[in-house]
Amino acid sequence: MTDGIHPARTRFAPSPTGFLHIGSLRTVLFNWLWAHHTGGQFILRIEDTDRKRFVPGAEEQLIESMQLIGLMYDEGPHIGGPYAPYHQSQRLDIYHQHAAELEAKGVVYRSYATAEEIEQINAQRVANKQEKLLSFRNLPGVDDAARAAAGAPYTLRFNLRREGQTVLNDLIRGQIVFDNSNLIPDPVLLKSDGYPTYALAAIVDDHIMQISHVLRADEWLPSSPVHIQLYEAFGWEQPIWVHVPQVLGPDGKKLSKRHGDTSVTEYLKDGFLPEAIVNYLALIGWSYDDKTEIMTTAELIERFDLNRIKPSGGVFDREKLLHFNGVYLRGLAIDELARRVAPYLEQAAIVSSPPSTAEMQRLVEVLPLVQERLKLLSEAPETLDFFFQRPALADPKLLVPKKTDPAQAVVILQRAHAALASLDQWDLATLEERLRALTEELGLKTGQVFMAIRVAISGRTVSPGLFETLVAVGQEETLVRLDNAATALAQSLAVS
Repeated sequence: MTDGIHPARTRFAPSPTGFLHIGSLRTVLFNWLWAHHTGGQFILRIEDTDRKRFVPGAEEQLIESMQLIGLMYDEGPHIGGPYAPYHQSQRLDIYHQHAAELEAKGVVYRSYATAEEIEQINAQRVANKQEKLLSFRNLPGVDDAARAAAGAPYTLRFNLRREGQTVLNDLIRGQIVFDNSNLIPDPVLLKSDGYPTYALAAIVDDHIMQISHVLRADEWLPSSPVHIQLYEAFGWEQPIWVHVPQVLGPDGKKLSKRHGDTSVTEYLKDGFLPEAIVNYLALIGWSYDDKTEIMTTAELIERFDLNRIKPSGGVFDREKLLHFNGVYLRGLAIDELARRVAPYLEQAAIVSSPPSTAEMQRLVEVLPLVQERLKLLSEAPETLDFFFQRPALADPKLLVPKKTDPAQAVVILQRAHAALASLDQWDLATLEERLRALTEELGLKTGQVFMAIRVAISGRTVSPGLFETLVAVGQEETLVRLDNAATALAQSLAVS
């Protein structure tokens, strides 16, 4: 119990019909934060009763995503808990028992009409300018009693109240009143294959598992009357309903793939830090105050308050997430940054797999030169490769500074080689003093001379500070690269 608040039990109950995307993760995060803020439990329950939409591997990816992002559940698949099993497909007897209870109360009924028959009847009703069916008992051409006697399959439907109103008390939105005359047709609770629909299974499980707060996306609001009426039919106390705002794209529309709503694992693969993702997502539809943005996960747990969730949708902006990621990367200790960067260098074959002790030491040495510029871990190979491998210069023309010609560039490189070869000390001050003097000797601008040297050493026109880079590369290797670059440029001149 925290601050006099009773420990909450929240849940994430996905269907294994696809991978966990960044938009859905925000709802997971709110559930996780509230459970931890109150000293309660966060439950993962797999709602796998829709066998037609089941996607192999989806559950594994979902759990892996939660583990990698740092939002591990307290009860659920593989770790168990007091209300196991946590796969709905393994809880069918429980749903059948509760369906029988509802049938005994007379609030559900068996419908023997097939989906095709219902579709045909509704089509005829529309043609006759009649409303579509709301109830599905003893439909025209369907003798329920005869089919029951023949043992025909049936669906179990909930007999929704059509009179009066259904009231939802939502923590964020207040009281929402639904006119029962406008509700959906009587929904199926048990399908003909014996599997429950979401409505029955979710409500039964939420009650049995003592879920205190149902935090879910506001797209569930239209379904709320069915769920509330089910709670009332069972005679159970309802949970605290919290319908969180949708995550929107920068254009104000529901987040989709075109906005960057890809899988969580893709974001991690791209080099976003879990803590940066968590921090940023927490601020979509929630705020601590009007100025604080950067917060550790521990701070988020301490500060999270359901009453500060906004009812309006929050915008997901990948560029802002990139900014958050840069802030977190700059805040990492060098040893920790090296640990996180290393797998990307391994994948690019820049270091061995696993990296040797010498390679990790080298990484720790050079990372401070690029840490301020990194926005993604995945940028590390392109930024750091020349510290580990001699660059291959694909285009010698890059060695030619602006307002010079190739012959002048060869001279710059040769003179730089001679100037640096004569140095007895190899440190920042000495290098800067000697190369600035060389610039004056050549009668060129520092940008011209430094650019030719930078490209020769790094293989690119943009790199960390030149003098810092030379110190890190070392005198012997610097001289080799300057000589190789001058030779390559001279040869290209001869060919042309």
